[in-house]
Amino acid sequence: MFEGEKTMSIRLIAMDLDGTLLNSAKVVSERNMRAIEAAQACGVYVTIATGRMFISAEFFGKRIMANAPIICCNGGMVQAVGADEPVFESHLSEDAFTELMELSEERNWYMQWYIGRDIYADKFRPEYFVSYKSMKDAFVVKEVGKGGWRKYRHNVIQCVARDLDGRIERVTHEIEQRFGGRIRAQQNTGYSVDLTPPEVNKALGISKLADYLGVRQDEVMAMGDGDNDLSMIRWAGTGVAMKNGIDEAKALSDYVAPDNDDDGVGRAIEELVLRA
Repeated sequence: MFEGEKTMSIRLIAMDLDGTLLNSAKVVSERNMRAIEAAQACGVYVTIATGRMFISAEFFGKRIMANAPIICCNGGMVQAVGADEPVFESHLSEDAFTELMELSEERNWYMQWYIGRDIYADKFRPEYFVSYKSMKDAFVVKEVGKGGWRKYRHNVIQCVARDLDGRIERVTHEIEQRFGGRIRAQQNTGYSVDLTPPEVNKALGISKLADYLGVRQDEVMAMGDGDNDLSMIRWAGTGVAMKNGIDEAKALSDYVAPDNDDDGVGRAIEELVLRA
């Protein structure tokens, strides 16, 4: 359902991955692919905007043949598929990262972090990474051992705290209380939470990309389902929420698409871009 009678000229589409572009099997459906290809054939930029790290975003960027740089790490990094340098990148302060990692050791939290293309953790624990099952050998974590993070704390784009024992809300609360104004906690999945520089969100990433491409804000369509998608749904000229999304996302959006297991991305593109 589209609200309003505004005339749209969409030149850039940015899509979240989990719960949006990807179905429950963590793959891109054929209908979604056909709609993306058709939009690109019409000259529309199509890309991904995800909380995932770059190598995961790039994996799916290749799958959809993204014709614009990818937004990853919740907007903290914008980089094209195959590129050596980012269009935009933001980093946690080394002081904040150091304090966070010292606290995680004290509390025995499982923490991973991203520097450029690389993923780091003291030890790879596959049970924490079931969402990456469709990536197969493309997903690699660099194990640094206990305390090894001290050698890898420069230019950290994002950290992720993970817990399978129902403690992630408590972890998130403690981080927010201790690091308010220095670290932002977002995309709480119930077993993980993303930790970014305080100014970072997907709206920042998509605005940097739009500026880079010379696309106006009102020419952007953003699609998502979760709490970390709210900023870009609000910012974009056309905000799209998935039927399976949180209520706040649907309330903010101009259009509510079918859910991610019913080709919601493809149907939204067909309705709002290809038929417009």
